[in-house]
Amino acid sequence: MMKLNSEYSPKFSGFHDLMHHRVREILLVSSLYDAFVLEEDGRISERIFSEYVDLNLRSIPKITNASNAEEALELMASQSFDLVITMPHVSGLSAIELGGRIKKASPGIPVIMLTYEPVSREMLITVRKTDSIDKVFYWFGDTKILLAIIKYVEDMKNAPADSEKGVQVILLVEDSPWYYSFIFPILYTQVLKQTRYLISESVNDYQRMMRMRARPRILMVETYEQAKEVAKKYRNQLLGVISDVRFPRKEILDPRAGIRLSRSMRKNTPDLPILIQSLEDDTEMIAKKEGLAFLKKDSPQLDAELREFIQLNFGFGDFSFRLPDGTEVDRARNIEEMIEKIQKIPLESLLFHARGNHFSIWLRARGEFEMAEEIRHRTIEEFENLSEVKGYIANTLDLFFRREMSGAIADFGTAHFDAHHHFMRLGSGSIGGKARGIAFLNTLLPRMRELIQHKGATINIPDTFVISTDLFDEFMASNNLHVQAMACETDREVVRLFRRARVPAAVKQAVRRFVEEAHAPIAVRSSSLLEDSKALPFAGLYKTFMLPNNHPEPRTRRRQLMEAIKLVYASVYMISPRQYAMSSNLRIEEEKMAVIVQEIVGERHGKHFYPVISGVAQSYNFYPFTGMKPEEGVVHLALGLGKTIVDGKQTYRFSPHHPAANPPYGEIGELIRNSQNEFYGLIMDNPAIKIRNDEGFSLVELPLNTALEDGTLFFVGSTFCREDGRMRDTVEQEGPKVVTFAHILKHRIFPLAEILREALEIGEDAFGSPVEIEFALNLSRNGHWTGDFYFLQIRPMVVGMETEDIAIPDGVEGNALGFSEKALGNGSFNDLQDIVLVNPDTFNVARSRDIAREIGEINARFRKQNRHYILIGFGRWATSDSWLGIPVDWEQISQATIFVESHLGNFCVEPSHGSHFFHNMVSMKLAYMHVGKPGKRNFIDWDWLEKTSAVETTEHLRVLHLDEPLCVRINGKTGIGAILKPEGDWNLKP
Repeated sequence: MMKLNSEYSPKFSGFHDLMHHRVREILLVSSLYDAFVLEEDGRISERIFSEYVDLNLRSIPKITNASNAEEALELMASQSFDLVITMPHVSGLSAIELGGRIKKASPGIPVIMLTYEPVSREMLITVRKTDSIDKVFYWFGDTKILLAIIKYVEDMKNAPADSEKGVQVILLVEDSPWYYSFIFPILYTQVLKQTRYLISESVNDYQRMMRMRARPRILMVETYEQAKEVAKKYRNQLLGVISDVRFPRKEILDPRAGIRLSRSMRKNTPDLPILIQSLEDDTEMIAKKEGLAFLKKDSPQLDAELREFIQLNFGFGDFSFRLPDGTEVDRARNIEEMIEKIQKIPLESLLFHARGNHFSIWLRARGEFEMAEEIRHRTIEEFENLSEVKGYIANTLDLFFRREMSGAIADFGTAHFDAHHHFMRLGSGSIGGKARGIAFLNTLLPRMRELIQHKGATINIPDTFVISTDLFDEFMASNNLHVQAMACETDREVVRLFRRARVPAAVKQAVRRFVEEAHAPIAVRSSSLLEDSKALPFAGLYKTFMLPNNHPEPRTRRRQLMEAIKLVYASVYMISPRQYAMSSNLRIEEEKMAVIVQEIVGERHGKHFYPVISGVAQSYNFYPFTGMKPEEGVVHLALGLGKTIVDGKQTYRFSPHHPAANPPYGEIGELIRNSQNEFYGLIMDNPAIKIRNDEGFSLVELPLNTALEDGTLFFVGSTFCREDGRMRDTVEQEGPKVVTFAHILKHRIFPLAEILREALEIGEDAFGSPVEIEFALNLSRNGHWTGDFYFLQIRPMVVGMETEDIAIPDGVEGNALGFSEKALGNGSFNDLQDIVLVNPDTFNVARSRDIAREIGEINARFRKQNRHYILIGFGRWATSDSWLGIPVDWEQISQATIFVESHLGNFCVEPSHGSHFFHNMVSMKLAYMHVGKPGKRNFIDWDWLEKTSAVETTEHLRVLHLDEPLCVRINGKTGIGAILKPEGDWNLKP
């Protein structure tokens, strides 16, 4: 028998030659508006970034835009591109004409037409008869199609060479652009999911990248003849076929082409998995008679049914040990389980799988070509008995596993938190947007420590455990929650429903083990698929719960953690996220939730637990003050837990490039009024605390005197001396205490500004776009100053990258209802005839919650009528501090398109730029105007509003409906916004 150690040595050298053709440069030919929709809003970059971080890929494609045919041809002549994507309507030439010109100048370059509009059959025939356009795809608003197009082009180019090295091929036969644009991203997503386990067990980024190259290639064709050619060429590498039943054969649409193709393929490969798709019911009977799988194209469960077929037939998912009659005797999730279970299965099961090359197929689907080839080329006859076969396979797998399993994001089932593992996951699904950012920080951390070295400062991430989205799917399915949750009309109903549900056994087991190992306070945080994305961040809409995790009974701590996990799951179906998704044309049913369980950074001080400093650093500053530049960034600091910042409360704001600069206040009194006067701490003296659907249930707002007694104010506080009216950078003198962070920013007892400046630069370089970093800091002064700096999160920022310059002519102020030099968004809004206005005559900030309730009632009526409006109010919208503005949620303002925040007399509050509301508003392409101290280019025409008749008046609101629409213009480049009155002022009272 062959000696494994001497004759089998897995290597990555063969992977170097895979995926030789990569799409690195893309030319996007579209109008300026189409380019804004497709790329400049960040959706393409964010989607590609998300997938690449999830899979540890590199070389994110660069997209260059051409706004007309002439510009496109000039760029093609001067630059090298790997792919051209053109919209059907470009100035100068039709898409087909442009494609022809490009192909003539650069033969072989793929040209894809991307369209919003239906394409006629005649147009498709024309496209297929010419060589100008390689493929037509539909844009449904989901940026997954862009990633799918890139991979389609790469796979078509790479398959011939890669298949010779063992890479498998999946054939998709479909001639409807509308349908393949829908199904191809789903199929590609399944292939990506299949590779995750393999990537997670690689020892470093290099091996992850190499192994990702070995994923199965997906080849898509439209005709019978093309399919036959692929089947012949890749006969030995074909994993399976997914085929429409009706497509062209001999240039004529054949209603049974898929059946004919299947019969032909089965002659050569009798056990080839084939799935037939159709809209026609009678096709299912025909497919079953032929022994083919069938999928109805309009099935509401299409995604799940397709996933099930792939897992059962393509070697994806678990390996199912079966007897010859199909009876399952065991199942292996991964190579480690395969090694264990292959020793226990019946010999007849082993014989069945060995003769069918099932082990080899399963390994090939995971990119284990050398191992698969080693096993495939051995025959049963070479061994004296089946027991030797078992030993050979187990030893081969075991050697590979031991060599490759180390240094990745750890499986929670096999690893422990230690110096090498700060990030662990449970499950095989996505870890979601927020956890993805933490995982990315985990990979950046060694490089950051190299580049950011300061005496007395340590840099870490807190121990993090993620329950991935596949367990959310299992939770929802096993409790039949989808339909019930969507039927709930209130958050209370959702909470009651989810509290009754049972969590999966894997989660129970993980929680049990986690509680045994973790004794520090923990935060249970949401991490949905869409959360923290640049396109639609869902910021603050899902739940985070902080637990003291200090009850002496492990059973109680397990129950508390399980309750918190259920409530995070429940938050997907609460009213505000559903309204936000609806406003964004998303289906909340497609959202999936991962859960982060993360150690809270801080120290215990008596009855409370909190860090000295929490902060949010942004590499782009929307509102720089004197001497500062937008690209220098901005930091928001708070004493205590970071809830102060994300809730939009009073914080300290500075530029990391100018940390010692004084805040932009006219006098000390203004600084004191706008400084932090309370802070959040975690309650530690109630270990048996009951978990409630209220993120603040375990938190308490504490006065600065508490921080003074705890000794933490020493690091961040100053004292206002009434005798001379000056601020002293100490807390040991008599007088009011003020949070100024002077010891940190001016006297540099800890290099916070330097660390943040360097971290933001590294983050921008890694993301290729502005970033936002959440962090926390513990400080101590045991003989010398030391600090433990923790990165909590990194995400791409919602920054408008506007290409269209919106004209706001000089002199329009005279006909403007409102004007601001602190506006966000970009575009013209010309169809708004309604204004919901907080009445300045009756406004009382003490009644702000009543105002929010009234706005919600009016918004509900607008929603039923599918109408939108301009919302004007005072202080901050959607603040959690009702003394700083109006605490509305998304359910109450879902129909508002323009948000105006205004000062009123002495009620002056800084803009919402640090809050969750701000991120969501900007990402949804809504417009925002901040109107501060009145001036020539900063005002609201209150007299005009007062004279305009109200169609409805409440205790706190006036609702105006105009006969003619207002014109709102926002220039995102200059930050100028104007609301222009209807021409003629038709609604003015006589």
